[in-house]
Amino acid sequence: MNKPLLLSAAALCLASATFAQYSEFRNSDAPSQFTLNSDNNTLSFAGRISAFYEWRDIKTGAGTTNDYRHNGFWPKDVDMDILGKTTSKWVYEVHISYLDLATAATTGNNVNDTTFRSNTATPDAPGIKAAYVEYDGFKIHIKLGYDKIPFSMWSMSDAYNTPFWEHPDLGKGDFFNRRDLGITLNTHLWNNRINLYAGAYSGVGEEVFEYGNDASGTLEYVGRAEFSYPSKSNYKIIDMDGEQTPTFRIGINGRYTDKAQPAGHSIYTDVPDALGANYLNFVDGYKTVYGGDFIAKYKGISVTFETEHVVAKPVSQLDPLYNGTPESKNKGVINAGGFTAGINYNWKPKKSVFSVNFEDLNVNDLVYGSEELLHVGYAYTVNRFNSVAKIEWIKPLQEDASAPLKYASELRIGYQIVF
Repeated sequence: MNKPLLLSAAALCLASATFAQYSEFRNSDAPSQFTLNSDNNTLSFAGRISAFYEWRDIKTGAGTTNDYRHNGFWPKDVDMDILGKTTSKWVYEVHISYLDLATAATTGNNVNDTTFRSNTATPDAPGIKAAYVEYDGFKIHIKLGYDKIPFSMWSMSDAYNTPFWEHPDLGKGDFFNRRDLGITLNTHLWNNRINLYAGAYSGVGEEVFEYGNDASGTLEYVGRAEFSYPSKSNYKIIDMDGEQTPTFRIGINGRYTDKAQPAGHSIYTDVPDALGANYLNFVDGYKTVYGGDFIAKYKGISVTFETEHVVAKPVSQLDPLYNGTPESKNKGVINAGGFTAGINYNWKPKKSVFSVNFEDLNVNDLVYGSEELLHVGYAYTVNRFNSVAKIEWIKPLQEDASAPLKYASELRIGYQIVF
């Protein structure tokens, strides 16, 4: 991303405000303090501002002695969300993170950047979070543009509605792209208890604005099916309303892409920032991801479980994903993924939310070892999650040999305002 993109995004927001009399607010977790209406349309504005203090317990002898750059205050969100809907069944949204755009425009351009922020769009903090139009006039809703991909419960849910400062590693975009440009079809059955998605996307993910389409000219295909009971379940991890009847949702999903590059092209030179933290988001070859998730809520308690499995088949045996192993060992396949499980409690009279989440991840089965992480969070909800103080403690219980950590634990304390 670059400064022209930043200016374009700002111009887009200004243009949307100018035509406010032609739009309507769509249902959202965020409250709307400012709404403009006409006879047939409404346009509403929402946003989020947050920051935290971060402290890391740096490990001795890890090559980071006297390097405490993470210990200090960090901005997390400076977002503006513009949501609209017309009486003719058209819906649109433009969600911009000005902080992420500004950071992207002023820092280094390298997928291996070791600084706290990279200049390019990261899956958990892209500069543009939504830019689409949707038509809901048919039984099958049609969305065209850039938004979250209907894949993974944690990815589809908002981390700001939890005591945590970010998504678990499994669902924050280290194994698959969270957002992309494309078309999504969605329909509901049996009084919204069954929810079905299908979509086709660029496959470049959050970097689509930087690179456009890649040289393969192929797409990524995604499908998801959900069943909720006794009624439709929302995408909030915390039971803030205290469900008086046990409710649950189970989902299964899968995605497939073939991005084998034509002769003369390489993803490591053409689209290096699209590869992702584990080089799994964009693979020069075949890639499938499949898995499922579950959430249940009852009287302030919610439990979650999600598992996703990545199968990658790079075309070349020289691909770094094979880690130099011979074909007799790797069989032309790399497996990755894992699971995450959590329990949460909303102590409503005390305005307190407690969360514990555990992850077991393996970024590459050709490298020995897996990673286990424990996330513990607490939130004091002054006004639900619209005005909230949050504390998150992350404790690595086991490290993956291919991605050793430089710290023994991490603590984040901060405040969030959603308006």
